Amino acid sequence: MFCGLTLRYHKTINSKAATYGGVRRHMKISVIPEQVAETLDAENHFIVREVFDVHLSDQGFELSTRSVSPYRKDYISDDDSDEDSACYGAFIDQELVGKIELNSTWNDLASIEHIVVSHTHRGKGVAHSLIEFAKKWALSRQLLGIRLETQTNNVPACNLYAKCGFTLGGIDLFTYKTRPQVSNETAMYWYWFSGAQDDA
Repeated sequence: MFCGLTLRYHKTINSKAATYGGVRRHMKISVIPEQVAETLDAENHFIVREVFDVHLSDQGFELSTRSVSPYRKDYISDDDSDEDSACYGAFIDQELVGKIELNSTWNDLASIEHIVVSHTHRGKGVAHSLIEFAKKWALSRQLLGIRLETQTNNVPACNLYAKCGFTLGGIDLFTYKTRPQVSNETAMYWYWFSGAQDDA
């Protein structure tokens, strides 16, 4: 049982054995209902210790990190999420350890709307597995790639996306301008295209 719901009805979409936290365990990625996905929302935060400064050069975007006084960054759950979004959970030993929310966009790309990993399983390959699953999800729907958005203060996520073969395609200085609590953040748009060579 998890959060009052049995897991038996989940259709396993992806399953693989890997080493998580030094122990070889089996992780399954399955479709999950919204009420199960919401149980991870409380863990959607991290401590910011550095931020990216973004510079535009003849070679494209150049990123440099700058240390900042540590503060907590919280992601607020979006109650207006797209009805067409599909949510998938990553389970290890029937424990929900991560989730990813995906949908398709008008320009033949998949969009990663949310990706969350529980604090106890961060740094163990769960997010990487969810992103690799998203690539397969996109290709199975004949989509040409994936887009996602994060912010200049989420350096670990940006490093992960780059490792998974994503390229920074653009920034937006004004995405958060109307939200006082995050108005100093810059949106970063990352892209992966199916024809590109993965470095991961």
